[in-house]
Amino acid sequence: MSEYSEPPSHDGNRRTGWAELGTGETVELARIGARFGARVLDTIILAAVLIAFLLFYGSMSSASDASVFSAFGVASLIVSIIFGVGYEVVQIALWGQTLGKRMVGISVIHATHGGLPGWGKAFGRYAIPALLAGIPVVGWILSVLCYVSATWDRVYQGWHDKAAGTLVVSA
Repeated sequence: MSEYSEPPSHDGNRRTGWAELGTGETVELARIGARFGARVLDTIILAAVLIAFLLFYGSMSSASDASVFSAFGVASLIVSIIFGVGYEVVQIALWGQTLGKRMVGISVIHATHGGLPGWGKAFGRYAIPALLAGIPVVGWILSVLCYVSATWDRVYQGWHDKAAGTLVVSA
């Protein structure tokens, strides 16, 4: 909030750090640094779980033929997708925050009414960068741009936020 405990008024396309919801309520947007920190923390958590799974699964098989490595790769991909969806979508839909977002004090809200995003918006928000990442050769660049696009948007919405109709705000 400003020094006078009131949010600044809308100022055209100028970035103010505030956004107006469909209800007329004004909310303080999460800063890009906090969003980046939350994404790093969430990535570390997801990577730790995936590495633990890989170590466990790898210790269970003693054979070294190509079929074991192929099955290992498929199992790793399936587990990472299931856990990634479960981690991100479930937490955003139910609480508006992942563990990383909780740690840095930000949350995801529905841009129209300011409540929890719900299952559809939470899944859409997750699916956009994930689907972009699946595009051969350039997918990882597009996926990163999906998040980076929030840096030049007036209300700090990345492509995934715009598509899902969500805002990331200070909690």
